[in-house]
Parts: sequence; C-alpha cells; structure tokens
Amino acid sequence: MKKITTLFVLIFLVGCSTTQSNLKIDSVDTFNLSNYNNFNIKINNSNIGAEVNPIVLERFKENLKKAIEERGLTFSEDSNIIFDINFSTKETVESDRMNHYYSRYYWDFYRYRDDVYNVTRNFLRVNLRDIDDDKTLWTVVTVWRDGSNRSISYDDASNMLVDEIMLSFL
Repeated sequence: MKKITTLFVLIFLVGCSTTQSNLKIDSVDTFNLSNYNNFNIKINNSNIGAEVNPIVLERFKENLKKAIEERGLTFSEDSNIIFDINFSTKETVESDRMNHYYSRYYWDFYRYRDDVYNVTRNFLRVNLRDIDDDKTLWTVVTVWRDGSNRSISYDDASNMLVDEIMLSFL
C-alpha cells in the first residue's frame, strides 16, 4: 500500500510541476518597477470588437490596479508610465482529418472526411510604456480559447493572471 501511495504522490507532483503558465513576458534589461512611484492604466478601446465584454476588461483592470497599488505605487492620471491593456480575438478554422471511422456496426473508409470546426482564440496583451521616452519597457501576452477556464471572465482566472503578472516584477 505504501508503494501505491508513493506512486500516486509522485505522479501528482510531476503533473503539478509540468503545468506551464501560458504567459509570455518580455522586458527591457534596465527596467525595474521599483524605480517608479506612480502609474496609470488604460484599456485600448480602438480594436475591441463587439464580442468582447467590457465589464470583464474593467474588472481585470481593477484587479491589476489593486495588485500594483499593493506593490507600493500610487494610481495617477498624470503618471509618466502607463499600462496599456489590449484585447483581441481571432477565429480560425481547424480540422481533424480522419482516415477511417469506426462505428459499432461498420468501418467507414472515406479518406477525405474532415471534422471541421471554428476555434476562437482570445489574446490579452498588457504593455508598460514610458510616455516621456516613448518606449515600451515591459510586455506580457496570454492566449486562451473561448470557454476555457483560463478566461479572464472567471474571477479566479483573472486573479491568477494578475498574480502571475505581478510575479514577473520580482
């Protein structure tokens, strides 16, 4: 029994350690958030489609604002650094090619049968820009499929995303 329990614990630990974040973070080498005292956050509304829920974006903005304020920075409309929140969706057509199909009663050998479906991918990019120098200092992007549990429309996922973003500033 001890060997089985040890095996399950080992499988669980390996599974947890291989779970990867879907964040891609990049920054300028000289960037350090602690060099700044205040910040501003804006949502880029110019490229947001009608399918995007603005309430979800506002909630994400407030979560990000609270987390940055907890780091010691103050929110100011006149700040020289600004977090730009950009959200877009992209719909792609994907297919699973099937060489054969097994039914309970027969084999189907139609080689050109395709299972075609649409996939909506959501992209969230947050850029940190220095307005005085007109440079992007830091950026993060994340992608998820529509209906995914990683969607920022879920409070838990939105909070986890903000937490992962804040870890990148350490």
